[in-house]
Amino acid sequence: MIYTKIMENDGFIVIEGIHKNPNNINTLDEQTKIIHGPYNKKEAEKVAKGLIQKNIDNFYHRAWVINKDIELNNICEECKKEDESVKQNLIMHSYKICSSCNLAKTIFPI
Repeated sequence: MIYTKIMENDGFIVIEGIHKNPNNINTLDEQTKIIHGPYNKKEAEKVAKGLIQKNIDNFYHRAWVINKDIELNNICEECKKEDESVKQNLIMHSYKICSSCNLAKTIFPI
């Protein structure tokens, strides 16, 4: 049980690099990509904050906290369709659904 608890807490990585659009992880230049971790969520957020502060003068440099067990793709877990908003929602809100499914769940919560 203790082993499981440790594994659950170390489920986050930090991805940093240069982006064409700093608000969209999909625009990350793979040649500048650096992965740190695994960490627990609090440690990952601390590392990301430090990396962002270190590179504060570079508008195109970003660091993202990602759950390492979630596959980074654009496939919605609800409708199973590929949509660019899936990865954005994952980064911003920690869930892998497209904006259409998110809107439907917001309007018709079940």
